[in-house]
Amino acid sequence: ELLAVMAIIAILAGLGAGGYHYAQRQARESAAKADIEKLRHLLGEYRVEYGRYPATLADIGPLKNSVEDLQWIDPWGNPYQYLCTNRFLYSIWSTGQDVADGSDDIDPSKAGY
Repeated sequence: ELLAVMAIIAILAGLGAGGYHYAQRQARESAAKADIEKLRHLLGEYRVEYGRYPATLADIGPLKNSVEDLQWIDPWGNPYQYLCTNRFLYSIWSTGQDVADGSDDIDPSKAGY
């Protein structure tokens, strides 16, 4: 009987750990999406003020006072990626948990976000 109880406890603990990992991943993805939306807002303010998008995220510095809690680092500890192709077009995304491939990138401009 003791082995049966221990097996049931182990199964429940395994299910709980999996659920916790999933919830933690979803929370990080949501935080990254919210940060990217805040950055988009700041980029829009920058464009209104200067007539173009900044070359780098560091150039937004003077406008950062309006969003105090915004960081340039995603929830996984990596910097947000920003690419300004011309004065009217840019891309911003997070590389996600594994930086190596693009399978888990957080890019709200893609379908599904």
